[in-house]
Amino acid sequence: MAEAQKKTVSADDGNPMQTLVNLWPYMWPADRFDLKMRVVWATIFLIISKFVLILVPYFFKWATDALDGRLDMAGLLPTFLLGAVALVIFYNLTRILQVGLNQLRDALFA
Repeated sequence: MAEAQKKTVSADDGNPMQTLVNLWPYMWPADRFDLKMRVVWATIFLIISKFVLILVPYFFKWATDALDGRLDMAGLLPTFLLGAVALVIFYNLTRILQVGLNQLRDALFA
């Protein structure tokens, strides 16, 4: 009787799709609903943190535009949000939120 050989995967022969196929049973196990939910939540927090990361520079831009004094007050933002101090606070809050969401995503996926 021939002995079954172990399947080995070489980094030289592999490609990203083959790597994903090999790792998929560990990332999405059929019998572990809790792990599936961790992957789903980690992906959701990844997407949210990327949107917040995109918004952070805009809050900083709005704050510096408010300091310029030439900002049109009839824009989309309410008047109370156009104050430079409020915009700097929102900038810092979104930056903290972005870092926190990244940490939460890492904690869920670890």
